[in-house]
Amino acid sequence: MSTTQLFASALGLETPWKITDVQFDAGKHRLDIRIDFKRGSKWKCPQCSKDGCPVHDTQERTWRHLNFFEHKAYITARVPRITC
Repeated sequence: MSTTQLFASALGLETPWKITDVQFDAGKHRLDIRIDFKRGSKWKCPQCSKDGCPVHDTQERTWRHLNFFEHKAYITARVPRITC
């Protein structure tokens, strides 16, 4: 099992989400995980629940996650904004 598969499984990621990069810096006690989605993915509208909505743009966001042992963990993802 690769590092990306391990973290995807641990985070419970499902298609179309995927891990694109994992960076670990032991000196800074930091783990950075980058998440993205497959181009052309369709999404469910969070307001009306209509399925199959296209993405019109994205916004990159970073969240502080639970520590990975004694290392700070951060998740960065392009969050899709959809057209309903």
